[in-house]
Amino acid sequence: MVQVSWLELHASRFRWATGIAIVLIVIRLVAPRPDGWRRWNDATAALQDVESARTAALIYYQAASREWPAPGRLGQAPPGMLPYLPGGMSFGRSRYHLAWEYAADSASGARVIGISVVGNDPRLALAIAQRAPAGMAFVVSGGRFTALIASAIGR
Repeated sequence: MVQVSWLELHASRFRWATGIAIVLIVIRLVAPRPDGWRRWNDATAALQDVESARTAALIYYQAASREWPAPGRLGQAPPGMLPYLPGGMSFGRSRYHLAWEYAADSASGARVIGISVVGNDPRLALAIAQRAPAGMAFVVSGGRFTALIASAIGR
């Protein structure tokens, strides 16, 4: 009887296992992760919400004798802007919230008006910035993406 070593006896199994391991590693490196897909979907939805809120703010500005809505709280649209928002639009979503930003410097009279997106995912702001259309003015600070609507200097 011929003695066959254990390694020779199971060599084909090792080759199969090695091949499967290589295929799984390649798939892991090539295919994006599911949380990346969700982040890109959230970034797209947030940009659509920002654009809808921006349009509503500009309509409000024209209808309200060139006045911007008062600053609001995170996740809540300014009350005066509600009639101009499309139906079903909310500033509070499950994975991110919108905030109306109105910052003014009383000394110089400089103002910055924008809409911020604050998400549960710390990398959402960067994903939104990558997906933002060319020409959109924005600022990313920490986990906050702010699309600028208007700015002015002076009184």
